[in-house]
Amino acid sequence: MTSSLSDLTSTLTSALSNLPPQDKIQDAERMQLLGVIGQLQVALEPPQVPIGRFCFSHYGIVVIRIAQGMGIFNAFAESQGKDMTLKELSSKVKGDEKLLRRIMRFLSSQNIFKQTASESYKPLPLAMVFGNGSPPGDMIKHFHNNMQVTAKLFEYFESNGYKNPEDAYDAPFQLAYNTKNHYFEWLSQNPTIQETFNSVMTQSQQYRGADWFEIYPVQEKLQVSPDRVLLVDIGGGVGHDITAFKKHFPDLPGKLVLEDLPQVIDTIKEPLHEGITAIGHSMFEPQPVSGAKAYYLRTVLHDFPDKQALDALARIRAVMTEDSILFVHEHTMSDDLDVPPMAATLDIHMMEIFSSLERTEKEWVALLEKGGFKVVKVWNEDSFGQSTALFEATLS
Repeated sequence: MTSSLSDLTSTLTSALSNLPPQDKIQDAERMQLLGVIGQLQVALEPPQVPIGRFCFSHYGIVVIRIAQGMGIFNAFAESQGKDMTLKELSSKVKGDEKLLRRIMRFLSSQNIFKQTASESYKPLPLAMVFGNGSPPGDMIKHFHNNMQVTAKLFEYFESNGYKNPEDAYDAPFQLAYNTKNHYFEWLSQNPTIQETFNSVMTQSQQYRGADWFEIYPVQEKLQVSPDRVLLVDIGGGVGHDITAFKKHFPDLPGKLVLEDLPQVIDTIKEPLHEGITAIGHSMFEPQPVSGAKAYYLRTVLHDFPDKQALDALARIRAVMTEDSILFVHEHTMSDDLDVPPMAATLDIHMMEIFSSLERTEKEWVALLEKGGFKVVKVWNEDSFGQSTALFEATLS
């Protein structure tokens, strides 16, 4: 056995030295190899190692956030990634030198910096992406805010008898931030946090997988007269999806409507493409566009538990005609025995902020049927990361 492990160590060491550059590795190969490495790690680790990881993992995000506040990452960005001594760095950041030394020691232990000599530091690639205004830096700020909620999860469930949260206005979030407002209402009252949230959501667009119209036969099934509304994009943000749709089908007849909360619509800086109308609207109010051919929601309903999701669906159902189609484009939680850790983690995240969940395909179908819809077809998408599906539904 010792010889076998020694041989494995030699093989892995050799393979590590021959890895291709990051940008030359295909995502499928990368994830397959990481999966094998994860299995190897589980097989080798004694219990105290994962226990230690569970107990201490939160310090990473906290210390990175402190370093952001001190201006450490900005200082290295402004120096164009040059090595700096502790004294040089101290002259460029907030805080005293004693704290700075401890923060840099921790960040170096996490492979964010490398200590090249006594009290001298070289920024590694991660250090150059955490500065103010960068999407990864905003992710740290965003999830540091959310972590205040995570810290209250035990208190929330201890006080409510460990019942699954079912109301978006009675989530762990409301307890943590001592508010009666929904998370999105609270965001609108905190502009700096709202700006960070918007940055993170924009960044997530690049990992969202295929556009719905790439997997659905639009030309075959969505033909309407020019004076009819072809598509209403509900909760469509600043128009990423509907703009992409218009570019893909520039000559498809019919009007296009983008809907989101007024405070979101008001942030649209560039004029939308001709043929797209933007409306400030809450999906919990009566739907202003009646008789459209298609109503579309992408990763909108997963922010809400069944109680509020059914309310939103009822508003849409009330204005649909017999030939109208509802499209729900959403994450789907795996039904497999081995659920990916990220998917399971995101499910807890949706619960703590929204009282919501990452639904399985069966749960999505059940929700739509409960809302008075008939699911015509589920268009599953092969995507990198979390599984997604397009649910095509009509009036039942």
